[in-house]
Amino acid sequence: MMNLDRWLKSTLLVGLALTLTACGGGGGGSSVVKPRIRFVNASPDSASLTYTVDGDTKATGIAYLGLAPNFIEETAFSYDLAVHEDGANPDLDAIVAQFANDKEYLICTVGLEFYGTEFLKRLRLVAPEIDLTAPNGNKARIYVLHAFNRSAGLDTPNIDLRNPGDNPQYKVENIAFGSIGTLTIDASNQDFVARRNDSESVYATKNFTFDSGGIYLGIVGGVEGQVGTQAPKIEFVRIN
Repeated sequence: MMNLDRWLKSTLLVGLALTLTACGGGGGGSSVVKPRIRFVNASPDSASLTYTVDGDTKATGIAYLGLAPNFIEETAFSYDLAVHEDGANPDLDAIVAQFANDKEYLICTVGLEFYGTEFLKRLRLVAPEIDLTAPNGNKARIYVLHAFNRSAGLDTPNIDLRNPGDNPQYKVENIAFGSIGTLTIDASNQDFVARRNDSESVYATKNFTFDSGGIYLGIVGGVEGQVGTQAPKIEFVRIN
């Protein structure tokens, strides 16, 4: 009887251990990482902006070329995203976006608040997915956001981000307006130009030093022919 009791207890303990392992251990934890989102203002003529998720304010006071201080977690679900000028103002744009576990997203405002009759240049929200996993080795990753506008009356083309010259070491090509291109480079000091796809027309230049393991948002922004705040530019911001 004693041997039978010991056998039964051993069997129960093994079964309990397997159950706890399958459930993530005795602490009741989970390996699921919730979606993370961060807000970006890349609209060159906008005022400071407020971003809402399902009507709840998540970020406010985001000026042009500014980002919310941190990524925030949301539950994996479909959400109504909206943006308006700070204060009690109407929405400038609203979209529906689906967030998935183990993913990161940038909620970006691109385009012009005062677009006149050029509807294709209107202010809008886009929500591209990114990956905050650091690249292996002595590398850096750049997510290139096309938020540049040509001057009034001229259509905005797709753009390339590349080293200058005829034989660039690094390039990402044919990025559509409001979209993101991805580029992995050696962590080093680099010169980049933003230029019209399949053309030598250069819109902006930038020299920047990239850190090993860094993940950067590269905003190609501004308006062709403008000066000061709205001048064409490339802005790199580390986001990890």
